[in-house]
Amino acid sequence: MKSIRTTVSLTAEQLQSLQEMADMNGLSVSWLIRQAVSDFLSQHSDKKFEPLRISRKESE
Repeated sequence: MKSIRTTVSLTAEQLQSLQEMADMNGLSVSWLIRQAVSDFLSQHSDKKFEPLRISRKESE
């Protein structure tokens, strides 16, 4: 399957945690993010997903 590059914004703390987890397990941060997205899609594929109603300012 061909991959398509995309960009996401993470907090410094999120990136640091992902990097530490990746380093401890011999994985890449990209692999961890792809796995998290796959898990999320699997969990929500048969349900209507309504994200939390948080304004953009509150989430940044």
